[in-house]
Amino acid sequence: MVEIRYGEYSEQADLGGKSVAEARGQYKSEFDIPDKARAKLNEKEVKPKLEPETKLNDGDQLCFEEKSRRGMMLLGAFLLTLAVTGGLFTYAYLTTTATIGVTAVSADFAAVTANTSPIQDTVFGTYRGKIGSATLFNVTPAATYPGDLEVNVYLANIDELTKFYSSWMVRLELQNAAGTRVDTDNTTRVLSLHNPTVSFAYKRTIAACYVKCLGGSFRTFPYALWVGLSPEDYDPLIFCRVTQAGP
Repeated sequence: MVEIRYGEYSEQADLGGKSVAEARGQYKSEFDIPDKARAKLNEKEVKPKLEPETKLNDGDQLCFEEKSRRGMMLLGAFLLTLAVTGGLFTYAYLTTTATIGVTAVSADFAAVTANTSPIQDTVFGTYRGKIGSATLFNVTPAATYPGDLEVNVYLANIDELTKFYSSWMVRLELQNAAGTRVDTDNTTRVLSLHNPTVSFAYKRTIAACYVKCLGGSFRTFPYALWVGLSPEDYDPLIFCRVTQAGP
């Protein structure tokens, strides 16, 4: 008998003499084995092109596995920042002198840049894991901008995440370089599947402020990840948008 496994599925079957490719085809539908799952025979990976000629013997263990990726919200791919927009003006006045003697600069009222991705535990079906701390975004008001700011943070792909996670949450704060909260409410906010948008009001200063993740946790559904999907399908996607909030 040969033991064949994929994810939560396992069975002892009379597969002696059959090839790895034949075993894959026989159990593809029953175990829902994706085409990109790699075969391992007795803990040794079998290259796809060798599956048709690799024969199984009694006592063998044949396992199909998908490679997982540690981490979430990869900078550039899964941590999205936007050019600052909002209020009535996307940009200040172009450099010119008006008839009433006003001179303006060609610059945004603030800049937003991605900083660091937090580390999330490796994701398994029916698993409770943790999310580490990190500085997500840098927010730098323009020195010439006289008004206040509102910093909005969004969990952007909640429609995808609810297929895999029964819960997902992180705690966020708006801090200065010294680690002190600088939003007007002086509070910690929770970004989650049930609360996918949080906002911080910020009295303008020239100094930068930072959207910081203090940590969090997640829990997945049973068999949520054994459907042939890539990590991009269940990596959380966060973005930050800064708007003008008046003088």
